[in-house]
Amino acid sequence: MNKVANAETPHIAIVGKRNVGKSSLINCLTNQELSIVSQTPGTTTDPVSKAVEMFPYGPVVMVDTAGIDDEGELGEKRISRTIKSISKADFAIIVLDARDELDKSETELITFLQKIEVPFLAVVNKIEFGINPNLLLELEALEVIHYEVSCKENAGVDIFRKRLIHLLPGETEIPLISDLVGQGDVVVMVVPIDLGAPKGRLIKPQVQSIREALDEDTICVVVKDKELRSALSSLKNPPDLVITDSQAIMRVAADVPENVKLTTFSILMS
Repeated sequence: MNKVANAETPHIAIVGKRNVGKSSLINCLTNQELSIVSQTPGTTTDPVSKAVEMFPYGPVVMVDTAGIDDEGELGEKRISRTIKSISKADFAIIVLDARDELDKSETELITFLQKIEVPFLAVVNKIEFGINPNLLLELEALEVIHYEVSCKENAGVDIFRKRLIHLLPGETEIPLISDLVGQGDVVVMVVPIDLGAPKGRLIKPQVQSIREALDEDTICVVVKDKELRSALSSLKNPPDLVITDSQAIMRVAADVPENVKLTTFSILMS
């Protein structure tokens, strides 16, 4: 996935102490072996961003971070990088060990996320070993929503994934033509060869219009401007809609009957 796509994709930072199962959670959420899982604390030393598909939501960027309890001068630098990653994230997941109580680093992390208003959930991992009741009381006191899972046994992960997807930003694209045509309508798209576009490619409005036309079960005819007259004469009835490039609108308008709706890709995009 390129940098432009990554910038538009929700970034989810996975944060917590060392060896609580951050990498394991990423693997469970994506059903892929994306992150190295080890019993050795501190396996993840720096934030690592990975563009993945999280079914059924779609593309996301998972940011695997170093432990917030890292030690020493180098550890402080790693923690600083983790904090920067959290600040840039669209969502955060705090991973906790079910056997422990909250320590200072975790409490400070929760307070920080609440302060910068990055939405987050807590995951209480390793429930196969039992759950510390004090941990649950502490989370309740801090008004932190949590989910109990076992990444090792893949228990509770599906429920958490559904809740996570519900909280992630959804796509609210405004339709281009799906509100103008319906099933069985005939749409003629006049696509002049754009010398400025990469060879063999259509521009985004053209691709999106074709896709929406197909989704609406319309009959979609795509022609170059010099072939429009021939295409119209071959149709049994006039089309329901003609769309063209703004640069060719005068030539196209001369060939399209007055009773046929005519617009341009740029008008639809605007």
